[in-house]
Amino acid sequence: MSRRHQPRDHHHDVTITPNWRLRFFILFVAVTVFGLGVASPYALMSLAIDGLSAGFVLLPPMLAGLWIMRFAQLEHMPIRWHILLGVSFGLGGLSLAVLLGGTCGLLHRPIWLVIYIALITAGIIRARYLWYASRAEKNISPDTYANFIGALLLLTCPFAIMSLLAAVNAPGLIWQEEGFGYDVLEYHLQLPREYLAEGVISYRPHNVYANFPANVEMLYLSAMILLGKDIDVGVTANLIHAALIWLTVFAAWVIGKDWSPRAGAVAAVAIGTCGWVPYLSGLAYTEGGLLLFGMVATGLTLLALRSNGQDLQPATNQWRLWAMAGAMAGLACGCKYTAGPMIALPLCLIAFAAPSTSLVCRLKFACLFSLATMATLSPWLIKNTIYTGNPVFPLVNQTFKAQPPGWSETEDQKWIAGHQPPSNERSASARLATLWSRIVTDEKQRFGPIVMILAVAGLALRRVRREDAVLLFLLAVQLAVWLFATHLYARFAVVLLIPLTILTGSILKETKSISIRAGVFTMLTVGCLWNGYFSGKLIANEGPNGAPPSIFYDGQLPGYQYLATINHELPASAKILMVGDAKAYYIRRDVDYCVVFNQSEFVVAIRTKTDQAIVDWLRENSYTHILVNWSEITRLKNSYGFAEEMTPALFDRLLPHGLRVYQEFDHPANAGRYITLYEVEPASNDR
Repeated sequence: MSRRHQPRDHHHDVTITPNWRLRFFILFVAVTVFGLGVASPYALMSLAIDGLSAGFVLLPPMLAGLWIMRFAQLEHMPIRWHILLGVSFGLGGLSLAVLLGGTCGLLHRPIWLVIYIALITAGIIRARYLWYASRAEKNISPDTYANFIGALLLLTCPFAIMSLLAAVNAPGLIWQEEGFGYDVLEYHLQLPREYLAEGVISYRPHNVYANFPANVEMLYLSAMILLGKDIDVGVTANLIHAALIWLTVFAAWVIGKDWSPRAGAVAAVAIGTCGWVPYLSGLAYTEGGLLLFGMVATGLTLLALRSNGQDLQPATNQWRLWAMAGAMAGLACGCKYTAGPMIALPLCLIAFAAPSTSLVCRLKFACLFSLATMATLSPWLIKNTIYTGNPVFPLVNQTFKAQPPGWSETEDQKWIAGHQPPSNERSASARLATLWSRIVTDEKQRFGPIVMILAVAGLALRRVRREDAVLLFLLAVQLAVWLFATHLYARFAVVLLIPLTILTGSILKETKSISIRAGVFTMLTVGCLWNGYFSGKLIANEGPNGAPPSIFYDGQLPGYQYLATINHELPASAKILMVGDAKAYYIRRDVDYCVVFNQSEFVVAIRTKTDQAIVDWLRENSYTHILVNWSEITRLKNSYGFAEEMTPALFDRLLPHGLRVYQEFDHPANAGRYITLYEVEPASNDR
């Protein structure tokens, strides 16, 4: 490729040298580590241990992914794009490899250790080549503002500290709004734990969430496999998710730097100082992967749209860029179904509208993007089709009418009802009011006003270009989908950060005005202080200082003493049925549970059998104990719905027939019944 086709900065922009970037990175790490140690010495120790484990899981596939640019014949692109795409394809490839191996029953540690040795060997070879290539890159202009840009980027340090403070806590310890990580303990980590225990990824009739695409959960599963543990991997999983979020910050810098170093810095600071960053870092969810893959897909789309220009790749590379963008969009969909209408669909439409010589060529771009999206998403669709008969089960199941074990039309209706906004939020005016209250004026300010103000200001200060229109279209589609196709949770709108962040960075794309630049940097600094105040307040209210999973499974935390009884006092042969509660992650023995949307065999039994027959059914299924979470049953009856027959009176009726109260547990703060552990007595002829 000729040098004139390579991406380069405009003559008036600045370039930070690789040596300076390395010094900045060291300074960033030093400030963050020092701040974390001051905030919590335990958190620093936890980072040293669990952070090393997370790095062990993530680094080999990230290094091996650096070969992607060689295979795609895009080696002429800047080193930053090599790193970003290598990291993204490496992690996405690992997720799909674990899925494939898991469905084939290949979840054995020795197999994956060998695979990891191969990955890190290949990665080191490629990284060594890119290191020397990066040192050969020449600056086009002096780094006059390098120190100022670095100082701006250091504004993200407090948010990195807060992210780590949140991440080093065992899942379930923080974030009351998320039910203290209820979903993490119910399926994000519980399902990988079940797969590891059985040695295979299979259909789960008791947990409908197992049918969701799970690219990020496959990273958690790989951690369990490689580290040889399950429950104690919780903090490592948090740090893996936090790493994905901060890789998204790096992606924003890479995309913005195509315009100028200042634009890259502004984009990185805009998302790196967003309140969602520390918030999501304390949850082993999927949003980190959604943001990373979605951001990269958007960045590649912008590159493809500019590929006819003299400052970027020649048109022959446009096909490769669209294919890679589609693959990234598919990986985003493999993290969360909402990425389909909020990322993949609008980007595909943008591909169809790409400037070209003919309609046929644009159609080919869109088809190529779609095929690449399906290539990386289809493993999850195929898995669901085989196991349930519906590729996106349990979504749109009224069309597919799939009824795998544990599911029927009744569960379909419960699922639909449970994932709609409350009745008072379903009108158009109410939805718009919710948009205002949960995003724009969110009491926790997790978006913050500055990213929105600067994004709009950037459009007002310059003529709207094609890339601006693309980002506005993406933003409009995402807003529409969130408003009219979700149940209006604020977290489901986190993808808005992708177009907002890039638009914020582009505010400095063309301007040469020193006053505008100074104004942007001033507003960004004020915004960082604003977001930092609310994020710091949120962190302070939760009081996270770092805690291991043992405080849960050993019953050291108030309200969780029942776990100590279950894990340490009951005999090894005990088999437990959980009723109401589906947080099975911290129970270290044989346990059956059922999420609220799936059919419960126990509920069927109490509806069709006599009291004596119910107890006999428990014995026939080898249950020795029943754990009933009355608090959770009450919550579910008031939200998603729960069997009305499940009352204390029911269990009182069963006491004369072979059930006895083993132990009652009181809630540390709330009055009323909390948890009861029952024992199923052996039949009289077995005594």
